[in-house]
Amino acid sequence: MYISELNLHGFKSFAKKEKIKFGEGVTVIVGPNGCGKTNIVDAIRWVLGEQKYSVLRSGKMGDVIFNGAEGLKPLSVCEAYLTVHNNRGKLPIEYTDIEIGRRVYRDGESEYFINKTPCRLKDIHDLFVDTGMGSDAYSVIELKMIEQILSETADDRKRMFEEAAGINKYKQQRQSALRKFDAVQRDLDRVNDIVQEVEQKAKSLSLQLKRFNRHEKLSKELFDVEIELAFVKVHDYESELIPLKKSVSDTQSLKKEKVSDTTMLESELTSVKKIYQEQQEDLRKKQFQLQDLEKSKSDSQNNVLIWNEQQKSAEININRLTAEKSVNKEKKKSLNDKILTYEKDAGGLEPDIKSQKQIFDKKNKEFNKIEETYSSAQEQIKGLEKSRWDSQEKIVGERSNLDRAISSIDERTTVIKHLNSKKTILENDQKDFSLDQKKIDSQAEKCSIKVEEIKQEIVENQKKLETGEGDYAHLKMEIHTQQTELQSLKSQLIFFNELIEQKQGYPDGAKTILSNQSKYKGLVGAVGELFQVKSKYEIAFQSALGNWAKCIVAKDKQSAMNIHSLAKSNELGNFSIIPINELKKLKYTKPKPPKLSGLIGPAIDYCGISASNISLAELLIGNLLIVEDINKIDFNDSLNDWDFVDLNGSFHGVNHLIKYQDKSKETSIIGRKKKVLKTEKNISTLSKNIEKNEKAFFNLEKEISSLNDKKNNLTETYEEKNSELNDLKSIQIKNHYRQSQNLKSIKELDDEIKQNNSDLDLLRKKTKELEPSINKTDKLIIKLQNEIDSLSKDFLKIQSKRDSFQHKAQEARIDLLNMENRLKSILFQMNAATQSVSELEERDKDINSEIVSLGDLRKSLDIKIVKEENDLNTIIGQITKEKSVFDLKEQSVSDTFNSMENLQSKINEEKQLKENLLEQQKNNELRIVELDQKIGNIKERMMEKYNSKVPKDLIVDKDIDELEDDIAKIQTSIENIGPLNMAAQEEFEEEQSRLENLLEQRIDILKSEENLKETIAKIDVVAREKFESTFEEINHNFSKLFAMFFDGGTASLSLSAEEDPLEARIIIHAQPPGKKNQNLRMLSAGEKSLTAIALLFAIYQYKPSPYCVLDEVDAPLDDVNIQKFKRVLNEFAQDTQFIVVTHNKLTMEVADYLYGVTMENKGVSKLVSVKFKGEA
Repeated sequence: MYISELNLHGFKSFAKKEKIKFGEGVTVIVGPNGCGKTNIVDAIRWVLGEQKYSVLRSGKMGDVIFNGAEGLKPLSVCEAYLTVHNNRGKLPIEYTDIEIGRRVYRDGESEYFINKTPCRLKDIHDLFVDTGMGSDAYSVIELKMIEQILSETADDRKRMFEEAAGINKYKQQRQSALRKFDAVQRDLDRVNDIVQEVEQKAKSLSLQLKRFNRHEKLSKELFDVEIELAFVKVHDYESELIPLKKSVSDTQSLKKEKVSDTTMLESELTSVKKIYQEQQEDLRKKQFQLQDLEKSKSDSQNNVLIWNEQQKSAEININRLTAEKSVNKEKKKSLNDKILTYEKDAGGLEPDIKSQKQIFDKKNKEFNKIEETYSSAQEQIKGLEKSRWDSQEKIVGERSNLDRAISSIDERTTVIKHLNSKKTILENDQKDFSLDQKKIDSQAEKCSIKVEEIKQEIVENQKKLETGEGDYAHLKMEIHTQQTELQSLKSQLIFFNELIEQKQGYPDGAKTILSNQSKYKGLVGAVGELFQVKSKYEIAFQSALGNWAKCIVAKDKQSAMNIHSLAKSNELGNFSIIPINELKKLKYTKPKPPKLSGLIGPAIDYCGISASNISLAELLIGNLLIVEDINKIDFNDSLNDWDFVDLNGSFHGVNHLIKYQDKSKETSIIGRKKKVLKTEKNISTLSKNIEKNEKAFFNLEKEISSLNDKKNNLTETYEEKNSELNDLKSIQIKNHYRQSQNLKSIKELDDEIKQNNSDLDLLRKKTKELEPSINKTDKLIIKLQNEIDSLSKDFLKIQSKRDSFQHKAQEARIDLLNMENRLKSILFQMNAATQSVSELEERDKDINSEIVSLGDLRKSLDIKIVKEENDLNTIIGQITKEKSVFDLKEQSVSDTFNSMENLQSKINEEKQLKENLLEQQKNNELRIVELDQKIGNIKERMMEKYNSKVPKDLIVDKDIDELEDDIAKIQTSIENIGPLNMAAQEEFEEEQSRLENLLEQRIDILKSEENLKETIAKIDVVAREKFESTFEEINHNFSKLFAMFFDGGTASLSLSAEEDPLEARIIIHAQPPGKKNQNLRMLSAGEKSLTAIALLFAIYQYKPSPYCVLDEVDAPLDDVNIQKFKRVLNEFAQDTQFIVVTHNKLTMEVADYLYGVTMENKGVSKLVSVKFKGEA
């Protein structure tokens, strides 16, 4: 299976349709930088479904569309089709050739095709799954990958291995799990904070509840005292009410007698008031009638005035229209008279115009004839004058040349004298320059020797400085590395101390007991802390001891029981305890270990436990053997009495228990104190080394500073001397230049003198030639002037005659034009007058219509005015009558009002007597009401405050003052309690319930935390296994390929000494044939590049693809290494199709197909193919 064809249209710089045919073997693509070669590689990636813009070297997907060039507009769409030849049937499709297509538009929308049929990107991915041809295949090797391989940081190199191993998804899952773990930690912190807050709140509410109960008791006492006080007060108020109620009853009897007299008077007053109201109503109606009549009168008067004005206006308009009609009649008569006059004048002018036109034509003909004679004479004179002017110009030029030649002769003579003088001066200067040059050469030679001496001294100082700076950089890097390592050790120490302090890994009960050892007498420690094993055996002991390592060790049985009782009473949680003195009573005989291959020895010999506690080791690991690998042990009956554990944590017990302890799953609790001591020792040693290096660093810094000062001084001296030497050289150059210029000037002066003498001879010869020509031209001018004078006399006569004829023709033309203009004016005036007559007749018709309309309006207004004046007289009579009636009614209303006033005065006197009685009754009633209100208030207050009635019978031994004193004391006690939370009981129960829920949440979060820890550990295990298997396979491939590329030699990969392979750096070891070094930095640039290519091929072999694109990977290789590269390429090409982008001619030799990419037009790529095998 291989790529057989690629069709492009509009993809990046390929504006036009281009077809590239590939075959099995090697296809090479060449061309200058920037012509678009890599765009072909991008097209293959793109059509296979690549979605990352950065891989396609674009900012967005629309950028892959051709963006225009000179003479070509940008395209809105691009497409590419890739044909895959399925000759080996790897693709799950029945066709031999499968065409994959992709099209994209400016908005970034993509379309995908399989054999011209639209499909999804997923369909293309599914088609190429497990074939090594997808967009995610490791099939494109670029030059930048070599740089990543050779990178000093090794991060890029590590990233390539991780991509090949496919563990990026695991890293993402781990990052996701860590983010969740952080979130769980935050949730746990938040829940802990809330639990603490709720616990404090519940405690506070408990105190509030106690205050609330105290308040309830005092409130009950207050109720009893206030009931007694209320009873006493109510009894006193009721005793005062009895005499007051009797006085009120007597007053009411007297009030009834006065009421009957007042009633009669009020009845009479009511009758009079009713009559008064009726009279007022009648008067008001009469007043409204008068107002209506006055309004009607005013309306009629206004109508009469308006109609009279309209009548006058109509009469004025009729008079105006009649006058306008008369004026129009006069205008029409005048205009008709003018029209007749215009017609007469126009008829008289037409014969005169015809006659005048004949006169003009005759005179114009005569003028044209004389004009021809005039023009002929004028041309003849002009010809003669031109000849004269030409002759005059010629003679002026010749005379000018003659004058210039004479002047030049004098000038040249003077110049030759001056040049000879100047030449003498320059020859004298040349002698002086030669003497100065000898002195300057001597000074420059001495200065040059001094400069070279200083320069040599600077070079020697620079070597010392470079050596010192190299040592300085190395020492600085070493100090930085040591400081980083020190920081790491300090972090480890903190971590180990935290593990010891927090007793991480122990059960809750054991953790609490170990954290508070002073409280528990007879406590020795934990089993895990007593075993101080080497790190090599740590995982073996952790696996063998298992949960025994988490047991507590007590001095004796009594101490163990005391610790057990105290911990149980405090509900500390789970723990196990071993009394060590009881173990010492047990007899232990150390068995002889069997002879086995891979046996390290009895575990008791490596446990590191103190002699006082050895009985503990005898109990737990007395029959335990440590072996290299448990899988290599041949278990038989002779080994039945032994437990076995290997260095990887695999355990095989006497009781046939088989288990495995994974060191990545949990932190070991064995030998933590030993780790702390070891780490502290390492920190101390490293701190001393850093201090020592810092002293050496300081001394080296001083030495470098001294060398730099010396360098600056030498440089300054060198620059001064060099400047002096440059000045001397500059003077030398200037002197040489002056001499050369002086010699050049002397030569130029000789040439100039020679040239001037030659010019002088020519000028003298030219002067002799010009004099005869000037005399001849003078005679010709005189002859031509005579001929011009003779012709000018005849021309003046012809001109005078022509002017006379021209004047007569012009006068006839003017008369003709005046007549024609007059006729046009008359015709225009006649038309205007005719139009005006038509307009006046139309206006007369409108005036007649308006006069008739206005006459009808006048008649209508006369009728209306007469009728309205009659109605107005009737209204005025009615108004006079109604006013008389209104005056009589108004007098009657006044009399009734006076009677009503007299009755009201009598009623008021009776009321005054009654009010006095009422005042007395009112005061008594007010006091009764006041007492009733006080009694009611007391009862209402007791009902409102205590929901209780005042008792009718009660025995009270205290008076009001004593009762009030008791109430004041009880209220003071209540106030001293302070503010109360009335909902304390409910809130306390609610907070207790909330606290229980939060504690349950904390348990759930802790479980989630444990689950996430397990998930992260599992992810690490899977990723580590995949990485290690990938690393081993690539390492194997790399060793073989390195030997192929270098014709021998050895190479390998290794991981730096880190506990976790995923965190380790990848180190390349390479030893070409005939060399001893294995450090990549010690190789030449070409060897480094070839080693990197070998590693890239090794990674490619791990994830092989039917095709491989090499984008300028051979650029760093020289001719020798190119030959090696070609040989390997040919071997690989037996099974893999290669598409190689290169500039190297030697690489081109390996090509089965060769394509050239050019850019004839800027921004537009074009293909050129060369056939080697098959078609291209």
